[in-house]
Amino acid sequence: MLWRIPFRSYLIPLAMGILYLFIGYFTTREQSVQFLVLSFGLFGLTYFSVQKISINQILWQGLLYRAVLLITLPWLSQDFYRFIWDGLLLFNELNPYAYTPNELIDQPHLFSPVLTEVLHKNMGELSAGHYSNYPPINQLGFLFSILWESNSLFTSIIMMRLLLIAADIGVFFLGKQLLKFFGFAQERIGWYFLNPLVLIELTGNLHWEGVMLFFFALGWWLYVHKKLWLSSFAFALSIGTKLIPLLLVPVFVRYQSWRKSALMACAGLLSLVLLFLPFFKDIGMENYLATIQLWFKNFEFNGSLYYIARWIGYEIKCYNIIRQLGEVTPWIIVLIVLIFSCLKPKKNAKQVFRAMLLLLSCYYFMASIVHPWYIISLVFLSLFTRFSYPLFWSALVLLSYVTYAHPSFQENYYLIGVEYGIVFAVLGYELVKKRSLLQHF
Repeated sequence: MLWRIPFRSYLIPLAMGILYLFIGYFTTREQSVQFLVLSFGLFGLTYFSVQKISINQILWQGLLYRAVLLITLPWLSQDFYRFIWDGLLLFNELNPYAYTPNELIDQPHLFSPVLTEVLHKNMGELSAGHYSNYPPINQLGFLFSILWESNSLFTSIIMMRLLLIAADIGVFFLGKQLLKFFGFAQERIGWYFLNPLVLIELTGNLHWEGVMLFFFALGWWLYVHKKLWLSSFAFALSIGTKLIPLLLVPVFVRYQSWRKSALMACAGLLSLVLLFLPFFKDIGMENYLATIQLWFKNFEFNGSLYYIARWIGYEIKCYNIIRQLGEVTPWIIVLIVLIFSCLKPKKNAKQVFRAMLLLLSCYYFMASIVHPWYIISLVFLSLFTRFSYPLFWSALVLLSYVTYAHPSFQENYYLIGVEYGIVFAVLGYELVKKRSLLQHF
């Protein structure tokens, strides 16, 4: 049996490091077959490895794989061009919510002409024509990435990546402590820290879910250590990075007394006002809110229940009813939030995490856009539950990248059916196994 020790300790990490090398440096999003083979290979090796290794091995292996991706150019998403653009605006004392890139591109004297041309050309027409939709903490992170050398794309990428890796390390340490506090094995953090989706989308493609989750985990850590004011501020920072945690606030409120909830709500609201006020005191929030609404009324990608509703709309109306659905969907989401938060009080943290996981899952099942990196939040929440469907989803969601292999970015609805068919099957099995959905509220 001794042969298994070096195999798990050295050969698997070496094999995974090589796969990350190939996927990060020798694969484009148009090479969908190569990308999926490498990705599913990584998921297979991760599943084989993470169940048997120690917490220290999880840490050093996660750091190793992130180091492999340190100097790669993001290859699956072009969002980082807009990130750096917004950072340059702040660096030049311009409000990213006040100007679209198209409005400023004809004024090259404001920035480095060569860099701005590269950023504007590669961020995509949709991004270039709209105001920024990234909240204030995101914006400060973008600014951080260009402070070191404002005229270098490569330096900005490296600095941003180091910041995101630091956030992931924070999630690792806070997550394992929270798992221990709530009665779970600390090694469960490996399902997040070694998850290929987390590495590919956060370290590789520079998305900010990891920073949001760091502040979210920090808020919980401060809360369990009875530092309510600081906990509220940390949760506000999480919302200030990505707006998604706003959906989870009502569920958290039902976990504690009304007095504590009121105090934390006031502290959190004040923190959010202080975070947003410097950006919106002169221009208002109209531009920002208008951009947010576009995600409900104009864009579609990798939807599930939404695509079924759209198909029904085609059959009845003979046209795409996305705008009508965009008007209705927010109200349905509000109703679901109220159901999850009010149906039954949450007597312990495990029930809260279950409710948060199922609530956020319902939101993504209904959404018109489900990018792969969105699922990372579900992966983290699932660590504190007995549900495993987010882990399946974290692998299957990568099937959506087949869209980019098509010259006109045509989605493959068969693969979307496979993705959600398996996810719904696993979720259904796990709910039936627990006998009643209501006990998870």
